[in-house]
Amino acid sequence: MKSNTPAPLLWLKRFLCYSFGLFIMAIGVVFSSKSGLGVSPVTCLANVLYRILGVDRGLTALSLGVCTTLSYCLYILIELIMLRKKFKASMLLQIIASTIFGFLVSAAMSLFAFLPSPEAYWLRLIYLLCSVPLVAFGVMLYLAPNILPTPGEGLSMSLSITIGKGVGTAKLIVDCCLVALSAITSLLYFHGLVGVREGTLICALLVGPVMKRFMAICNPALLRFVERETKLERAISAVGENAQLVLPKIVITISREFGCGGYEIGQKLAEALGISFYDKQLEPMEAEESGLPISFIREHEARMTKSRFALDLLSSAYAMYNNALEPMDRLFAARTAILRRIAASDESCVIMGRCSDYILYKDPNSFRIFIHAPTDYRVAKASERLGVSPAAARAIVENTDAGRAKHYSQYAGREWGNTKYYNLALDSEQLGIEGSVRLILEAVEIWRNNRTSLAVSDNNNK
Repeated sequence: MKSNTPAPLLWLKRFLCYSFGLFIMAIGVVFSSKSGLGVSPVTCLANVLYRILGVDRGLTALSLGVCTTLSYCLYILIELIMLRKKFKASMLLQIIASTIFGFLVSAAMSLFAFLPSPEAYWLRLIYLLCSVPLVAFGVMLYLAPNILPTPGEGLSMSLSITIGKGVGTAKLIVDCCLVALSAITSLLYFHGLVGVREGTLICALLVGPVMKRFMAICNPALLRFVERETKLERAISAVGENAQLVLPKIVITISREFGCGGYEIGQKLAEALGISFYDKQLEPMEAEESGLPISFIREHEARMTKSRFALDLLSSAYAMYNNALEPMDRLFAARTAILRRIAASDESCVIMGRCSDYILYKDPNSFRIFIHAPTDYRVAKASERLGVSPAAARAIVENTDAGRAKHYSQYAGREWGNTKYYNLALDSEQLGIEGSVRLILEAVEIWRNNRTSLAVSDNNNK
């Protein structure tokens, strides 16, 4: 993303966003610590150390901020041990981030010193639940400028490099290890769980999904403020735009509602035109390009539904790492690369779904189709094809369409099925499969002839 903002002003904006985010996160840590129910896994060791070295220690007491800095420095040491020769000198800058965050935790602790440590469990729970959006919002703010990672982020990335697993898996392992270490430390000193309790699990489950909700609402404006692209935009930018293509090549993209017969129409259309047909044939290419298991891609295509809470829990870890695309983003970036390569070749084809109409929207040789049909018609067709009851078929139809619409909205940023984005929209119940194919063939022929005439006219005017 090119910026016209003077460099000093741009870095000032980014540093303010980064510092404010860390401070909001520090306030969240203070609230969760005061609850006495535990804090998030990445700070639970600092909280236990604070209970041992800080509370009721008089002049020798260490603040929660100092304990946070000490525990974060321990994480950096672990990174060094894990990575060895792969450890880069620039990673020592995490010490600066640790010191800044520790100072801000101490400042937040002093600022909210007037708040009593509650005794009633329900009030403790309120403190803890208040900490969740504070930590989530703070993480979103501090990540946006991409200045310095905190050691919590660095530790998971280092483990990911060491074991060759994804960041999500690495973060889960790190969280479990930190909670176990904190629990053992607490048991050895207090003979019970102090500083790491059920609140640690609550934070682990809620912070990621809450942060993703914040990011969905605020991140576009926030990234514009700090003048940065999203991770997905950076990945897609690396793919490049498709080349201007020569006539008479054609790429037909078909989006469709579930159960309307769009797949059969696409196959017959490709046969009638004598061109390639792409649907499941893309899955091996997507797996190779993205590095994701083909089983993950097939599961995504087969079970796209309206509910995403489980997926949020699985993928929210990736949102906390500026250089790590979560699996769905990796899949979309891979699809973009594959479809643009196909479009830049001399191959004509029909492509089913996969946001292909959006990815190839600027391609002068793309012809975009949306196929729909009344819900009752699609339910009856799905019930017959899948061998399930009408009630079960209706649930499948509605959930699949809702999942497709949400996925399309997330990655294309516009309404799925909005006819202004397509060259042709048709009702397959009214036209039937064969009638739909004939209508598309006629529309494509008219479109190609008109496009050829426009190209000739443009050449004559040059």
